[in-house]
Amino acid sequence: MADTQYSENGTTTMTQDESDARENTTSIRVNVSLLDSLMNLAGELVLSRNQLLQAIGSEGLKNAEAVGQRIDLITSELQEAIMLTRMQQIGNVFDKVPRLVRDLASRYRKKVELAVNGKDVELDKTIIESIAAPLTSLVAHVLAEGVETPEERRKEGRNETAILSLSAFHEAGQVVIELFNDGRGLDGDTLAMEAVRRNIITSEQAQSLSEKEKLELFFQLDSGDGDEKEDSAAATANVKNDIDKLGGQLDIQSEAGRGTTIAIKLPLTLAIIPCQIIIAEQERYAIPQVNLEELLRIPAHLIKKRIETVGNAQVVRLRGKLLPLVRLADLLDMERTYYDKEEGRYKKDRRSRIADRRSKKLVLEPQAGEEAAAAAQADSSSVVSRTGEDRRKAPESALNIVVVRAGAMTYGLIVDRLEDSEEIVIKPLGRHLQSCRGYAGATIMGDGRIALILDVSNLASMANLTSVDSEVAALSKHTMETESADEQVQALLLFRCSEEERFAIPLKKVERIEKIHKGDIEYLGSRKVMQYRNGSLTLLSVDDIASVKPLSDKEDLLVIVFNIDSKLVGLLACGPVDTREVSSEFDKVTLKQTGIAGSTVIEGRTTLYVDIEEMTRQLL
Repeated sequence: MADTQYSENGTTTMTQDESDARENTTSIRVNVSLLDSLMNLAGELVLSRNQLLQAIGSEGLKNAEAVGQRIDLITSELQEAIMLTRMQQIGNVFDKVPRLVRDLASRYRKKVELAVNGKDVELDKTIIESIAAPLTSLVAHVLAEGVETPEERRKEGRNETAILSLSAFHEAGQVVIELFNDGRGLDGDTLAMEAVRRNIITSEQAQSLSEKEKLELFFQLDSGDGDEKEDSAAATANVKNDIDKLGGQLDIQSEAGRGTTIAIKLPLTLAIIPCQIIIAEQERYAIPQVNLEELLRIPAHLIKKRIETVGNAQVVRLRGKLLPLVRLADLLDMERTYYDKEEGRYKKDRRSRIADRRSKKLVLEPQAGEEAAAAAQADSSSVVSRTGEDRRKAPESALNIVVVRAGAMTYGLIVDRLEDSEEIVIKPLGRHLQSCRGYAGATIMGDGRIALILDVSNLASMANLTSVDSEVAALSKHTMETESADEQVQALLLFRCSEEERFAIPLKKVERIEKIHKGDIEYLGSRKVMQYRNGSLTLLSVDDIASVKPLSDKEDLLVIVFNIDSKLVGLLACGPVDTREVSSEFDKVTLKQTGIAGSTVIEGRTTLYVDIEEMTRQLL
């Protein structure tokens, strides 16, 4: 599709009636061929239902299983077809931008040339309607703050007319909206100083911010310098919240003298989304995978070593950075319990800190504080001071952490148990639950029970977490500086393809790990693929390219997902998986071959390093 350019001469405004008519559309156009497809699928579903009833009546379990698989396939196709009926082109939103740019360019006395791309990209109707206001506020703020006047641009030796580019495209199962301007770019230090001046952050927090976090302050700084700019950024502070509510992410990149790019990443639909199911206090909850960074499990005997306390925050060190931790049960105001195997019942969990060890008697750390010391003095016979090696060994005492991202904030939610990932249908909360900030909706699980969908952004706010925690940032920086002076180490993901051989790959390259069934794999010519996030994921196996034993013939497999050159690729593997931190040095000669970068010895076992980039280049 050719670029569309608009000159910014003159002003035109959209009437209120036109605007309301566009925003309050209650009907949608659907292609006749799509309706025919839905009718055919509905007919096949009715036939399969009749076959299933007949198989159940005749007690033909084998036939019932085959019909069940057929119904599963038809349901997936029907789901995709119905989702297509809700799709609308993003051009419905983009078409409003030219007039807005003309009005604001005239108002601010700036010369702007607008280029629009990707108007034919499709999104769910609900998202299309919800993204209009945030996008309008963002364009207005960029024009007010990011684009210079013709005089300023002329003094800097650049063209008086600024370029503003708005584009949309698909990437990794999501839709990305990019807003680019060729201004002088943003200076992180200047943004931080302005944020301190307006009491948004403290000077101590400003010193500990990373460059990325400084740029994020752009969304918190309205212009406010005169009436003519006030409206342009008045709603900008809400843009981030609006994007979070849609399950999206907001990212900003800026280069001095080259310009600034703001990217909005959105899911294709809000009706059906992939989620990670977790258990907390015997209740099930769903976390949207768009907010999920990774899953972390700390063995029981390492909890005391891995969990640290910084100020009032409890953190875990994850690849050189400190990750703040919060218990989901505490955020939702639930009484924490644990299962006593000896008595066969759930009992109250009295541990105040994550690293405390559970005991029949009250357990206190020597540095537990004045209140704990007073309690110890009142009943010294009930206090056992912990020193030396942690005695926790039981697997059920391990710590399950869900690492989630809410905008620029990444934190860990401590839960009781991790379940499978599922695609769920979102149901809105009733009126009596609308005030519950921690929930984004609900869903009905396969067994008919309700699971609440967590709003990770609001949970972070409820826990008083911010992306500018100076104590955590300062200690994280010190940690990285200390580690750089020591021997270089790297975190590895260990996995198997067969029972006899073990492989490793840098953990930082792994996007996520999915559990699949053997039947989920489809064979198209010489390639293996699977359905993944409303698209297809190419699957590779180490034995496709390297002289190693073939992948074990198991019903349950793992897919390790990587992002190679902005393209998702899956590597088939078998469990169990594990992580280890080892020296970055390894043997690059003895066992090196195509797809295998070398080898090392981990815990007495020869482990092969997988070169996923080379595999992708050779096989795709």
